[in-house]
Amino acid sequence: MKNISLLAMSALLIPVCASAQSATEGLACFENLQAPEFPKAALQEHVDGSVWTTTQVNAQGSIEKFDTQVVSAWNDGAKLLVPPVEKAVRAAKIKSDCYGKTVSAVFRYQLWGEAIPNPKVTSKTDGPTVMSIESQPISVAQSAAAGGPAAKH
Repeated sequence: MKNISLLAMSALLIPVCASAQSATEGLACFENLQAPEFPKAALQEHVDGSVWTTTQVNAQGSIEKFDTQVVSAWNDGAKLLVPPVEKAVRAAKIKSDCYGKTVSAVFRYQLWGEAIPNPKVTSKTDGPTVMSIESQPISVAQSAAAGGPAAKH
């Protein structure tokens, strides 16, 4: 019975130890990361979603590879949300203790409430790897007045 308990405990600890060794750094690796823009087109078209990023940083602190995966119910999610995230990540300075590491972060775009003419976009960090960018959508009247998609006939 003692051997079974030890075996079971070992089986539980092996994945924990393995994930600790392959764990990646998060938002703390960026010294001056600005919140990505919530694209006006996404606000007009009510597009939200999450952009999961994996950034490989070389030993000199430069971005060697930048990969994304987008989770969105909208077809245009990746097209609209990835560019501002990549721009913000590439503009940020990477801290020296993250040189040579892989940095993972999630940028969660969230829409809430009724559409209004001039929504205010806010951002906050939710834990070590998640930044939330939140807003109400832009109303159709605002889109039409600005010559957006609703104004086209």
